[in-house]
Amino acid sequence: MVRSSETPWRVPDKWDTSRHNWAEEVRKDWTLPSHVTIHDVTLRDGEQTAGVVFGVKEKLEIAHALADMGVERIEGGMAAVSPDDAEAITRMAKELKGVEISTFARTRKDDCDLAVKCGVGRIIMEIPTPLDRMNAIWGTPEKAVEALVELTNYVKDQGLNCTLFLLSTMLSDVDHLKRLIIPTVEEGGADCVCLVDTTGASLPQAMYYMVRKVKEWVDVPIEVHVHNRWGCGTAGTLASVMAGAEVIHTCVNGMGGNAAIDECVMGLEGLLGMDTGIKTKQLMALSDMVRKYAKRDWYKPFLGSKTREVEIGIATQNMWAVRNEPKEGTYLEQVGGGGVTVVLGKKSGRYSMMLKAVEFGLSEPSQEEAYKMLDQVKALSNKKKGPITDDEFKQIYHQVKG
Repeated sequence: MVRSSETPWRVPDKWDTSRHNWAEEVRKDWTLPSHVTIHDVTLRDGEQTAGVVFGVKEKLEIAHALADMGVERIEGGMAAVSPDDAEAITRMAKELKGVEISTFARTRKDDCDLAVKCGVGRIIMEIPTPLDRMNAIWGTPEKAVEALVELTNYVKDQGLNCTLFLLSTMLSDVDHLKRLIIPTVEEGGADCVCLVDTTGASLPQAMYYMVRKVKEWVDVPIEVHVHNRWGCGTAGTLASVMAGAEVIHTCVNGMGGNAAIDECVMGLEGLLGMDTGIKTKQLMALSDMVRKYAKRDWYKPFLGSKTREVEIGIATQNMWAVRNEPKEGTYLEQVGGGGVTVVLGKKSGRYSMMLKAVEFGLSEPSQEEAYKMLDQVKALSNKKKGPITDDEFKQIYHQVKG
């Protein structure tokens, strides 16, 4: 890239951005890393868009396109979701050379064992940071940290890289986060810490602050995973890089409400003046490919057609936990969008089955029945390459119930 030191905001035959982006007062406190790694989550978090199902061949084609474009890290999916996901991840790890393939995992040994079996280079290990959720799973934060350190050590012993993925980072207390992060890095050996704005409700300045804060605690690369619910996905991601974040999570077409790869890459290049190594002229073809396979267009905050639908199991588990509590409304209702609708498909969990049964006035299934229903829902969703209908769920429900 030919960029004049006198007019860095202008690149001939490419773009002409604001000269004020290069003002000393604007940039004086930045700590830009020497390189930013693009970690794309289209095949995992993007596919979590309600009703989206990528087949194995489609996942592989998208992965190859990402690699050909210069993306260095690809999150192939969550191997525990389905055999098809595990197969796709395994084939990516074998076929794509020079690209790090990762899989998403809960803080569970069986998830990590499956990732090892797939042959990936990295595990993205998720842990929910809010105290109520942490206590519900482990009893106390101390026990959660103990489990996290033990499992991180286990992952490292298998020869894999490990990213600590702090779900709902930006909703959690700073001191609480510090007590989670330092032992996981220093005792567990985590290679990277990922700060996650799960609800997309942070200002860019808040992301900047949090990256700076964590860099005071540990000396490992910082990743950021910023959602776009309030329209700040790209801004929050770029602000994190200004604060020194070395890895950014992106998604084609902003699916799943994630920061969009095209906006982040072009922002890094045109606004921050960094060379990403991405072949940007391939972005449009990649966008068209993903749109075709997903049968979904761009994510749009607040008014988008898919903002009111939830499919992933972890979200429905939270909904089940508060089903009897007084409803305080949602951000969607503030724009006239109504409540959230549970959609059933391959990313559903057993709590999705329970919520749907209650929604239709049916008796609550037992845990064993819910898992049997879930197996059939996932199988049908994979076959249809999309969500299942209410009538199809009722048929599955009655079949399992006998």
